[in-house]
Amino acid sequence: MHIKISLIIILSIISFSQSLVSNYVPIIGRDLNNPADITRAALTTYLNANDALSYSKGFIYEIPGDVFNITFSKFYLNNIISLSASDTFGALSHYNSLIGLYNNLNNISLVGLNNTIIYINTISKFANLDATKFDPITASINNLKSSIDSIMQSTTIFATAMNTTKNSLSPSTPNVATVQVVKDNYDLVIKSVLSIFNHLDSMKYPLNNMLSLMPTCKEEVEFYLDSLTSDDDYMANMKSYMTTFLKFSNILYERSLLFTKLKEFF
Repeated sequence: MHIKISLIIILSIISFSQSLVSNYVPIIGRDLNNPADITRAALTTYLNANDALSYSKGFIYEIPGDVFNITFSKFYLNNIISLSASDTFGALSHYNSLIGLYNNLNNISLVGLNNTIIYINTISKFANLDATKFDPITASINNLKSSIDSIMQSTTIFATAMNTTKNSLSPSTPNVATVQVVKDNYDLVIKSVLSIFNHLDSMKYPLNNMLSLMPTCKEEVEFYLDSLTSDDDYMANMKSYMTTFLKFSNILYERSLLFTKLKEFF
């Protein structure tokens, strides 16, 4: 009996040692542990500059004017508040709404990037053959998209509220020149909030592509468990999916970076 058990163990070890299935190790040589690791890990997944550009298609590069207006919106509203002693121009409530929006943008971006670290570390474990490990990633990305949609809706409501306030101002209160300065400042904030809407919408592009890979990854594991694919094919396919996921994760990182800095302007 002892000899038989030992033989089984030896055969199992030999069988395992012959398996080509191993975990994916990013270029940084370890699991990711901070958002900056995302772009580092993705760097070598591009074949060349053209490949990098093709995966950045649709990327909304930061427009200097939009970045300036987004980061200085707080000061534009502060300027309106300072022009009257009794909030004549209605900017105080809008200022509080802007700080709330900044907070939400900062939080959703950090949550998205920190979750992406978990996604990458999970997917890279090719030797973990639990096909259900992709389900929490699917649920998490869908939740993130829902949160982004909610913030997008709030930016539209916010921009509309400021526009209503701006249009309600009379040129005679207290004088034409001051009211025009107030309106100009409101226009800048409204423009920046609308650009935030577009920026948020652009974050869904990489998220949708990351999400679409989850059923494929899950199916690949299930095929392998059912012996419908070889070690070589399983590893090659999973590496391809991992590479694609890293590329879209990098796009998400680039599109989230501005919002993670907003709290510095509070």
